[in-house]
This record gives sequence, C-alpha cells and structure tokens, in this order.
Amino acid sequence: MSDLLAIGRSALQVNSRALEIVGSNVANAENPDYVRRTLNVGDTTIYGSTNPIYGNYTGTGGVAINGIVRASDQFLEAATRQTGANRVRTDVTVQWLNQGEIALENNRSDVGSQLTQLFASAEELSAVPFEPALRTKFLGDIADTVSRFNQTASNLSATLTLADGAAAQEVSELNSALSELAAINEKLLPTKPGTAQNTALLDQRDAALTVITEKLDVDINFQDNGLVNIDRNGTSLVAFNTTSSVTFVANPGAGFDIDIGGATQPPPTNGTLGGLHRAQSDTAAVATNFDALAVQFANELNGWQANGRTDAGAAGAAAVSHGGTAASLSLTGLTADDLALASPGGAPNGNILAFVDLRTPTGTEQGFDAIVIGQAQNLLSARSEGEAATAFDRATRVSRDRISVVDLDREAADLIRLQQSYEASARIIQIARETVQSVLAIF
Repeated sequence: MSDLLAIGRSALQVNSRALEIVGSNVANAENPDYVRRTLNVGDTTIYGSTNPIYGNYTGTGGVAINGIVRASDQFLEAATRQTGANRVRTDVTVQWLNQGEIALENNRSDVGSQLTQLFASAEELSAVPFEPALRTKFLGDIADTVSRFNQTASNLSATLTLADGAAAQEVSELNSALSELAAINEKLLPTKPGTAQNTALLDQRDAALTVITEKLDVDINFQDNGLVNIDRNGTSLVAFNTTSSVTFVANPGAGFDIDIGGATQPPPTNGTLGGLHRAQSDTAAVATNFDALAVQFANELNGWQANGRTDAGAAGAAAVSHGGTAASLSLTGLTADDLALASPGGAPNGNILAFVDLRTPTGTEQGFDAIVIGQAQNLLSARSEGEAATAFDRATRVSRDRISVVDLDREAADLIRLQQSYEASARIIQIARETVQSVLAIF
C-alpha cells in the first residue's frame, strides 16, 4: 500500500513540475531568445540482488524527473546562425551602397546633368561669342559644375565617415557580446545539465552567439557542459571566461580594419561588419574615381582655355584649380573677358566651337556616367544577393522554429493532458487512502 502512495505522490510531483514547464513556455511564447522546454521523465523501477552479478526486478516506485530538455537541434541552430549572418551582411551592404548612390545623386543635382548643361551653354555661346549674358551664363555653369563636384565629394566623404561610425558601434556591441558570453561560460561550468538554471543559461548563450555571428565571421567551438570558445583566423576571442577585444581601425580612403590583440585581422566577410566593409570599400573606390574625374575635368577645361585666345589675343588662363581631389576643386576667379573663345587663327568662336570635342567616350561627362552605372550595378548585385539570402534564412528559420519555438496550440493540448494526468495521480492516492481505511475498518 505504501508503494501505491509513493507512486501517486511521485506522479503528482512530476505532473506539477511539467505544468510549470508548460506555463514557462506559454509565458515566453513571444520571447525570441527562448527555446521551448519539455520535462524528461523516467520510471523508478526497483531492483533487488541476491548476488553481485545478477539483479532481479522487484517492483516499481513510480516516476522520476530526469531533467529539463531544450527543444534545440544543434545543426539547425548552426545553419540559422550562418544564414542569419548572410542576411544581415547583404542587408547592411544594400543599405550603405544605397547611401553611396544617394551621395552621387546629390539630391537630383548630380555632376553629370550639370556637365550636360555646361556643354549646352557652350553650344549657345559658340553662336554668339560676344554676347555678355551668354558668357556670364557659361561662367556660371562652370562654377555650378565645380560646386557640384565639391558637394558630391562632401557627400561621399560623409557617407564613409558615417560607415566608420556604424562599424565602430558594431565592434563595440561585438565586444559586449563576447564579454557576455565569457560570463555565461563561467556560470555554466558549475551547473548541472537538465536543470532550470542550465537551460536558461543555454538560452542566453545562444542569444549571445547570434549577436556575435551576425556581426563578424568567427569559428565556434563547443565544449563540455555547453561552454563555448570562439576563434577567428587562429586568434582566440573567447576562451572560457577570458576575452580578447576587437579593435576598430579607420583607414581614410579605404575599407576599415579590425585588430585582435594588436594584430590586424583579414577583412570581415560576413555579418554586419562584413557588409559594412564591402560597402565602404566600394564607396571608397567610387570616391577615388570621382577625385580622378574632378582632376580630369580641371585638366580638360584648363587645356581648352590654353588652346584659345581671349578678346585681347592672349592665351587663355586656367579656369579652375585643384589639389588632386574633387573637394579641392575651385575657381580661379576668371572673368567673362578672360574666356578664350577665339582660336589662335583669329576666328572669334573658333575655340568655343572646339569645346564640344571634350565630349568623348573617355571624357568627364561619360566618366561620371560610368561611375554611376558601376555603383548601380554593385547595388543591384547586392540586392539580388540580399533577396536570395533572406529567402534562405527564412526557410532555415522555419525548420528551426518547428522544433524550438513555442506553439500555443501544442501547449494548450499539453495543459489538458497534464491536467488529466494530475487528476489521475490524485485519484491513485485517493484509492490508496480508501483501501487503507477499508482494511482498518475490518478490525
């Protein structure tokens, strides 16, 4: 009879604990870092032994809790971390390449459209070379072109600076996640697998790993009891409770670097830092090409001036100056009378007629179009990658979520099942009690 009471008592305890687990699942249904739990139970079969070699079954003692089980598949978790890192990389790349395109567009006042306007003004001036208003307009278009070169260069520089700031912030958050993981490792070591504390720490560990892998491509090495060490390119980032900080290093005119322990690492290839590095490198290349285009514009315009003659018969002076960059491009203070519109042979519009000769497949106007087209192609390629990465990540997460995410319908069914099981366990104790009373009543 005592066995019957023990069985009922153990069943009540197990069902009560199982109900707590279901309640925890329901309460955390909207928590993205929570992994569904179940209770692992087993019987408490009693064995007796009459000799050291053989054991004999003597009865059952009810049910016992073996531990709490997280509904997690390590392979699906690893796949989700990888696809998530790919997705955020392409998202960030698209975001910052789009910023580069906006910088080139310059609020719909791009250099290309202004160069087109400059050639149109030159054509008008070639028909009436002595018209003061047309000369002033031509000079104004040169000034506007210089201004747009300056503004676009400033836009590109601002984009690169903002990308540096974003990368530095990502590195700071990465270091925080690495420190958090080291602290979780230290807490995990003394915990017993299957306990509530252990499963909660494993949830925190996986959340930290998600943050880390969505920022930087790293190598994850799982150890006993759920501990994790992290390396990159053979350099340790997390070793139990010790971390090595990642340092952001800005490189003006190029993609940033990251250092670990004072040693420069290979460029990041995945996560937000990978996306930022790619976008910044592409934008830096655009800025370099744009600087070269500004120098080409200055040389072409000044060369055209030098080939002509002013109204006074003097050789044309330089119209613009530069220091090797688009930002340094500036006017020299040329006046309308300083324009070298005439040819050396004396034709009043001979040189201004030759201005159209600057409009070549390798000229400044076409050069700017090539830069814009190259940027658009990079952005289109990144968007295509992003669509594929997002679709792949979505499919992987669906597979993972079928196992790990709390399903309220399933929890509701478990609540009904456990309620009935709890009532049955209580009925066992009640029957045992009634039986004892009946036996005692005989006497």
